[in-house]
Amino acid sequence: MRVAMLHNRYRTGQPSGENTVVAQTVDLLRNAGHQVDLYARNSDDIAELGRKDRALLPFRSVWSFSAERDLTQLLQEQRPDVVHVHNTFPLFSASVLRAASKLGLPVVATLHNFRLICANAVLQRDGRPCESCVGRLPLPAIKHGCYRESRVQTLPLATSIGVHNTLHTWRRYVDTFVVPSAFVRDRYVAAGFDPERFVVKPHAVPHPVPNPGQNESPVRDGAGESVVFLGRLSEDKGFADLLQAWDAELGTLVVVGDGPLRGAAEERAGRDPSIRVLGQLPWADGMDVLRSARAVVVPARSYESFGLVVVEAFAYGVPVVASRLGALEELVDDGETGVLTAPGDPEALRKAIGLVADPGTSVAFGERARQAYLDRFTPERDLATTERIYTDAIARHADRGRRRTER
Repeated sequence: MRVAMLHNRYRTGQPSGENTVVAQTVDLLRNAGHQVDLYARNSDDIAELGRKDRALLPFRSVWSFSAERDLTQLLQEQRPDVVHVHNTFPLFSASVLRAASKLGLPVVATLHNFRLICANAVLQRDGRPCESCVGRLPLPAIKHGCYRESRVQTLPLATSIGVHNTLHTWRRYVDTFVVPSAFVRDRYVAAGFDPERFVVKPHAVPHPVPNPGQNESPVRDGAGESVVFLGRLSEDKGFADLLQAWDAELGTLVVVGDGPLRGAAEERAGRDPSIRVLGQLPWADGMDVLRSARAVVVPARSYESFGLVVVEAFAYGVPVVASRLGALEELVDDGETGVLTAPGDPEALRKAIGLVADPGTSVAFGERARQAYLDRFTPERDLATTERIYTDAIARHADRGRRRTER
């Protein structure tokens, strides 16, 4: 099968699970013998645009005739069996959907976040869940300056949402929507999208492998050593709640990541030897930390569309303590592969960590977490599901074409 893959990469300095997922999907398909033509643009390139192009970018993020023209030419040359769209903001826009449709090509779109219904793409405001714009014109987003705390920068995004939802652009041109969780699907359905067009496909992570030159098992051996937080050090990720909940009696807390609360973490670590702040680490080094963890903590206060760190922990046989919120509820089986706890409740979080940090519990939960990974999140399962999605989308597109002809 020949696949045209389209993705606007996020800035280099902005860690992106989407960039990782797209790269892994391309490699997975190519290794299985499929031909993948990756059509990518980079947000890093915005800094190199001239003054005129940069001024026009907000308008082009709503509809880019140049991106539509470029993709039309590319697709005419490649003639793929299916077009798979990921992030279109800000250099592509929804115009690329029409380019594929005009050539009669099936379109699959992976919705990694809530960009089509929320100006900041994460359904949150002031570090808390927010659905004020779901299913309606995004006027609250403009009022509150939800994108980068700026009404001016929010305006083009809100305009794009209003225009394309009013004109049903995505619903008209996309045959199949792929989402990483039922939670994401349900938010889009609440906004008026057809539930029959959605497929829930959780993200996969690679099988753990030993470090080069080392013979140890790639999966955790025993109960592990430390409780680990790996992510952005911010209020919305629940990191402040974790600092408040933490007690030296729970063992050692290892913090991997960066963000606005890093200073608070380092100040606390300076007077509490049970806390170690490692800062941002390369992905492989972060996985080494996970491999030796007793538990991973994901105490989010805002919605998560998936929760890649949960699956990464499961791959190493490490249980997870997570908030009972968003997609995290779908990933962690409470009392089996970890513990779910109320978001924004440090005392409940402390008790949950204490339970999972017990060595015997950690081992038992970890074994089930590892099995959950093997059952649901391996590259092999991801490949089979992706191939089925493409096949079904091609058939659905043909059926839609027949029905239009019969009218």
